[in-house]
Amino acid sequence: MWAVNFSTMATGNLNFGLFVLPMSNALNMSRSQFGWTQTTRRVSASLSSFVVGRLIDRYGPRIFIPVSALAIGLCLFLVSRATSPWHIIVLFGVVGVSGLATPNGIVTSVPVAKWFLRKRGKALAIATTGLGIGGIVFLPFTQFLISNLGWRGAWSALALIFFFIAAPISLIFLRRQPEDMGLVVDGDKVSPDHSDTGKENPLVEIQWTVKEALHTGALWKLMFVFAVTGMAQGGASVHRIPYWIERGFDAHIVSYAFSADAAGAATMALISGWLADRFPIRYIAGISFVGFTVAIFLMICGFDEVFLFASTITFGLSVGAGMVVHSYIFASYFGREFLGAIRGIVMPVNLISAGLGAPIVGYMHDGMGTYTSAWWLLISLYAIGALVVVTVTPPKHPVLGNSPVL
Repeated sequence: MWAVNFSTMATGNLNFGLFVLPMSNALNMSRSQFGWTQTTRRVSASLSSFVVGRLIDRYGPRIFIPVSALAIGLCLFLVSRATSPWHIIVLFGVVGVSGLATPNGIVTSVPVAKWFLRKRGKALAIATTGLGIGGIVFLPFTQFLISNLGWRGAWSALALIFFFIAAPISLIFLRRQPEDMGLVVDGDKVSPDHSDTGKENPLVEIQWTVKEALHTGALWKLMFVFAVTGMAQGGASVHRIPYWIERGFDAHIVSYAFSADAAGAATMALISGWLADRFPIRYIAGISFVGFTVAIFLMICGFDEVFLFASTITFGLSVGAGMVVHSYIFASYFGREFLGAIRGIVMPVNLISAGLGAPIVGYMHDGMGTYTSAWWLLISLYAIGALVVVTVTPPKHPVLGNSPVL
């Protein structure tokens, strides 16, 4: 799953901002239209997420990912042939349907969570670093492609690279969950009579159904938190790169800075995964959101390369912690059995809010000629998320009591 996550960074996640200026000049696209491109991607993912979650619960990712990778690769190739802004908006809407190329998506995180309990944080962290390493590689590589092949050639090359990494690896290596292969979670051994003969697992995981989870205050609080922070994340994702370039920084320097962003994400994902197995995940989430506020404040104050790199690295560290939080907290609070379906309910809230954040920031820029007011809005949203998330304690099951997993 590390390799699949790595490949998704070729699909216009972190590297999408590098295309904003060349595509806007060629297609006469406004910043708000670029925002709507990411909105359609996230909204389509949100509309399909409940079905996708149930499919992952039932069938796993082995066939789902290759089929999705083929569809996404075709759409990215068609983006390279687009002649109008609405072509881009529609095609990225199709890209989002499977949820594979969506940040913090259930397609790549739920299967990992189903294979681990005691070692879940470490496993999710390792898989998640694929996103960070992918960002490190694909940001400067994307700028290299744009500089040498143009933005159209860059999209074509990225489409091929994504497909030929994600599809074969998924077919060969991925399976739904350990029980399908006569195994148990965390790699523990099982005897012929199916009793666990490995290390005794002291954690008895409580399984919540979708209906039971919907009756908890914890789920609704988490929906609110990921709605407000998702809006901020969506607003930042599209517009941070053009913001720095328009302030006079060389595009290649900006691409290196955002590679440092991705390196920070990969590093912090590993650290957060280790911490998540030892400390309440809600505190890691709160620290992550505080980090985002600091990173955006540095953008407002920034005037040289020191601020550029300080902001991007801080943002990346916060992203790394946040990626583990998204993948870990629902499995920790509600168990593995119906995890895909539960996250399929939560993801629309997160994705729609993130989708709205991008055009809102775009409209604020188009109307005011500056991003400053939009950055203060995002700081406020992250601060609200940090204050609320630390209050979200694990729910008490109405029949079985509290889960021992924090």
